[in-house]
Amino acid sequence: VVYFIAMIAPDYRIATLTLLMVVWFACWFIGRVPPYAEAYRLRTAWGAGVATTVLGAIFAFMFLGPIKHDVPWIPYNEAVLVQHRAEGKTVMVEFTARWCATCQTNMRFAIDRPKVAQLVDKNGVVPLLADLSEGSQEIWDKVKELESLSIPLLAIYPADPSAPPIILRDIITESQLLEALEQAGPSQAKTKLTNFD
Repeated sequence: VVYFIAMIAPDYRIATLTLLMVVWFACWFIGRVPPYAEAYRLRTAWGAGVATTVLGAIFAFMFLGPIKHDVPWIPYNEAVLVQHRAEGKTVMVEFTARWCATCQTNMRFAIDRPKVAQLVDKNGVVPLLADLSEGSQEIWDKVKELESLSIPLLAIYPADPSAPPIILRDIITESQLLEALEQAGPSQAKTKLTNFD
């Protein structure tokens, strides 16, 4: 089983492990009924075991498998953030990690949603994904700079470089994020200067 799990793509490991645990539970439940028991007890045990496995598979791969992204994320690094801010862009930085259950919940139910993606596109917001799964020191330094000690953390930098970032911590809702994006405002177009001399 360990070898099998190690061969699974990282995005599917948690879902696969969850499914294996559900199958184990279903087998245990079926095994509690002896083979010489009444037919209705055997049918009930097998029916419950199969139903548990099917529901477990749906849950595991729907909620614990890879996320279908509506928001067009760009990998975070400080140089990219500085560049986009210098260009007058509104920037949204999501600090997350595969091992952070609350981060994954926020991503699925509040952040990576169609309405958020529409507002990001409409306002020209640059979405950066700061993934701490591998423990990037650069990203941890940014978390500390934003006066946080942990994740989940989401920072929205308004187009005005002098404006402080809007910070959302811990569990957030889609409406909170939409409100924060509206508050940050759209990206500003750079004014091209023409030399008439």
